[in-house]
Amino acid sequence: MKRREFLGYSALGALLLSTAGTMGYALSRQHPHGVPPASLAALPKGGQPLQPLPRIVNLSESAGRFRSVLTPAPHSVPLSDELEARLWLYNGKVAPLIEVREGDELDITLINELEQETTLHWHGVPVPQAHDGAPWDAVAPGESRQYRYVFPSGSAGLHWFHPHPHEGTARQVAHGLAGALLVRPAEDALPAGVEEHLLVISDLRLRANGEVAPHTAEDWMNGREGELLLVNGQREPRLDVAPGSTLRLRLINACAGRYLRLRLDDHELILIGTDGGPIERPQPLEELLLTPGERADLLVRVSERAEGHFQLASHPYERGWMGDRPPHLDDVAPLLAIHTLDSAVQAPIALPERLGRVEPLGEPAVQRRVELTEVMPGHDDHGAGHGDPHAGHGDPHAGHGDPHAGHGDPHAGHGDPHAGHGDPHAGHGSGSHHGTHGPGHGADHAMDQAAERPEVDFLINGRAFAMDEILFEGKVGEVEEWEVFNNSHMDHPFHVHGTHFQVIATRDAEGEWQQAPWLAWKDTVNLAPYQRLKLRMVFREPGDWLFHCHIIEHEELGMMATIRVS
Repeated sequence: MKRREFLGYSALGALLLSTAGTMGYALSRQHPHGVPPASLAALPKGGQPLQPLPRIVNLSESAGRFRSVLTPAPHSVPLSDELEARLWLYNGKVAPLIEVREGDELDITLINELEQETTLHWHGVPVPQAHDGAPWDAVAPGESRQYRYVFPSGSAGLHWFHPHPHEGTARQVAHGLAGALLVRPAEDALPAGVEEHLLVISDLRLRANGEVAPHTAEDWMNGREGELLLVNGQREPRLDVAPGSTLRLRLINACAGRYLRLRLDDHELILIGTDGGPIERPQPLEELLLTPGERADLLVRVSERAEGHFQLASHPYERGWMGDRPPHLDDVAPLLAIHTLDSAVQAPIALPERLGRVEPLGEPAVQRRVELTEVMPGHDDHGAGHGDPHAGHGDPHAGHGDPHAGHGDPHAGHGDPHAGHGDPHAGHGSGSHHGTHGPGHGADHAMDQAAERPEVDFLINGRAFAMDEILFEGKVGEVEEWEVFNNSHMDHPFHVHGTHFQVIATRDAEGEWQQAPWLAWKDTVNLAPYQRLKLRMVFREPGDWLFHCHIIEHEELGMMATIRVS
């Protein structure tokens, strides 16, 4: 359907006039692609009150139905009186929110106002395959596509949406295209009095003229990290609360490659939910590692001290950097400042003994091996000499050992397991055999000047992604167990479309299998170098489903594959 035809019979066209809110941005003084130091004084400082996510308007008048339109398009967003950022946004909004309830129907029409093809992927939502927004269902410039889904009972949780076109995802994510999807439960297990905040964490890198800076060779090798670290489009916002308040912080890591190692000064974090919704019992954490694509549902009882100042920040995490190392990797990155008021102390809130139910999946009917590797021509495969050299090459249904041996926690991000880890790629330059970045000829010419993709292949089972290749075949309703092996020197967040999985067991590089002490529904999970995980899942919908590294650049350089479920 052409855009003019759609607007001709629908009132949705009015929504296209949505404007962007002001973003509190500032740029690192240390990156050569950012605004020069002379411009920093013109940019707003941090410390502004935390703003809620801008909402996508529901245009339906029917109860239980959310109908709207999303238009990815170029927009200029004011950073200061002197500077605008030239981004690509849905409906002109930075990190917009769609909120529905279990049982509701979602009816979204995408109208592509970019100059390149795009899709709308509902990350974490097991929609029918035709509505997943996979790269083979791309929407051409000026065209539209309808996405529809009914959220069944048990689907409550914090999800998100972003583009997923073939060889164009990295460019579109770098320009700011992402939004949050919140599915409310029919009944919330949490008692009244808990103050909820949705936090979409993203990053951005701009040129002095406000254009998005081009990808560098290091971006392609490692996953792009922008120096502007944002929460709901703001730089270091402030949240003022009464002493003793119980906060529910619901987070999305919408960064392309940045890992968030989260700590809150002088406070314990209580994990109550993951990608797929609530876990059964609260899990106390000193810190949480949130990888690209992951979500977390946290409770914090704030200090009873009046006029206290506490920083939620991301601490350094060594994930195996290749090439020139940017200085910000070693810095503590502030996200959100929490200030307690000079007011009455709020009483503690008692949590229910059980937050939700995560029923364990039964014994698997199918077992598979998935191996993640990166290879640079002329250099040894990083998997050589580590673990099973045949993992993932041969029989994809090969059996595994006892998934219940040992005890460990694959969900908690405690400490830095890679401190002091070497970098076998330091100093390698970029090559040219992959060509230049992305399809199309967008209006933002900065990205057309991107560095050529380096000579590095990111592979699954020794193969780079191809649109017409199927790696596995499965059946609807069968329990599958995947042993995923990160046979490489760097971390990779592993994401599966079309379903959620349970982490059953984990095995570190030189260790033994350890059983997960508690279960959660996940769609994205991190694998440290040479780590193995056992994941169990059931595909409820037929179709071709992607699985890939959720470092966007690694996915685009080949670390993605397809399972066909019938």
